[in-house]
Amino acid sequence: MIIQSDDSTTAYQIKRFEPGRIWINEDCYHNSVIIQPNGLQFLKAQKLSDITNEDFASLIASKIDIVLLGTGAKLIIPPQSLLLPFFEKGIGLEFMDSRAACYTYTVLAGERNVAACILIL
Repeated sequence: MIIQSDDSTTAYQIKRFEPGRIWINEDCYHNSVIIQPNGLQFLKAQKLSDITNEDFASLIASKIDIVLLGTGAKLIIPPQSLLLPFFEKGIGLEFMDSRAACYTYTVLAGERNVAACILIL
């Protein structure tokens, strides 16, 4: 899927997503990523069951309004232990398949303080 870019000034733009690969700006990555307005973080975890709260520490500590969690090829509901820290900090968390999360991030990035965690497998 090729994602249509817009004229936003967001530093990290998702240009394209395919299972196993994600293009951010002009670079192609084969790792799951966390994209924030001020940085890009690579995750060792490749599936939702491998993610820990420590992987989300930078998101929890930031002033992000919404986090989009792309759970891979299909929607998987995260365990409550991963959701609770976001709720306690008042950070919105939306989970969906990774393709939808990439699209939603692209739409929201120019107008909201949004981050995305994209699992690529």
